[in-house]
Amino acid sequence: MINRDLVSRLTPQILKLQAVSRDPITVYIDSPGGVVSSMETILETLNLSDQDSSEPCHIVTAVTTRAASAAADLLSSGDYAIAYPHSAIMYHGTRTHESNPLTLESTSVLTNILRRGNDIYAIKLARKIEDRFSFRFLFARNGFQTIRAQHSRPDMSDGECFVEFIEGRLSAEAKKVWQRAKDRHARYAEVFESVLRRVKGDFKKMTVAQTEAIAIKAIADFEVKANKNNPDWSFRGGGIERLTDDFFLFNEYLTSLGGERLKKWSDAWGKYIIPEGELAQINAIPDEKQRTEKMNATIAGLLQPLSSFFAALCHALQQGENELTAEDAYWLGLIDEVVGKDELLCLRHFEENKPDPVTESTNQDSVKQLPAPENASTES
Repeated sequence: MINRDLVSRLTPQILKLQAVSRDPITVYIDSPGGVVSSMETILETLNLSDQDSSEPCHIVTAVTTRAASAAADLLSSGDYAIAYPHSAIMYHGTRTHESNPLTLESTSVLTNILRRGNDIYAIKLARKIEDRFSFRFLFARNGFQTIRAQHSRPDMSDGECFVEFIEGRLSAEAKKVWQRAKDRHARYAEVFESVLRRVKGDFKKMTVAQTEAIAIKAIADFEVKANKNNPDWSFRGGGIERLTDDFFLFNEYLTSLGGERLKKWSDAWGKYIIPEGELAQINAIPDEKQRTEKMNATIAGLLQPLSSFFAALCHALQQGENELTAEDAYWLGLIDEVVGKDELLCLRHFEENKPDPVTESTNQDSVKQLPAPENASTES
């Protein structure tokens, strides 16, 4: 169990490892979960610097048998997360155990705390897994044309193709989570489109409060319109909580449109994701600032819908009990690698199979002039 006792036992071990060197630390996990605050304390301790302000140690997390609840969050929080083939990973929303009798007032407060806690952890999880999810998208794109042909829909977007690609690789249990994510994302798209139509012009020309006021009004109008056929619906009857959720989601959506995240995506995935012709046009722009802006805008158009989808996925993981296999966790971007499953591409494969650097002593001409193997054609 992840609790204070475990924190007390692990802290000296972690500090000793960090004092010995700044090499990677591997955290093996077999846990039914426990206290979230204790999990966060362990994670913060693992990511400590030292008295010389060194970079934190690279953290590898590995689930051997089971990682549930807070343990699943710890697993996904690793810089590189691994699952053994027969391990199980379970996600669910935040929980609390109350010793005192619940009243109407305390229940209402507790409901809001748990809802907000779920939203916060969903956003944190989305931040942790977005690079893994983007990597899945990168190599999945080779199969998008096949998916379009199978559905006889040449106009399917890359995002729609990616959703189909992943869904076909999930277990029956994981598909339930995926469907909830699809439903959430469809609603997000409606809300965001409705709000963006109202917020015309450049966000930078408005104060934060002005943007937020317009967003709140637009979301309120959207909710009224969406529930016009339900005479029992009201903001007091749950609508205000939905408005609050949508408001924070919209702010998260705006955050993903710019800043360091967008720059990171451009640097990491731009040359792989943007079509060659379009990439050549961008690289031909002489002004560096304009070239960067164009690159960021293009990447945002391609990856932002993906970002909002895995935000929906992370919120869906906070609903109910979601028991996932190691391969489910891989396809959902929750881990980087499944041990022994070499067919599931991971970044380690690319790092370990980089070509050896060419040294000055290498005779390139002699390499090129090596005779071809017997029975090999000239073309091959």
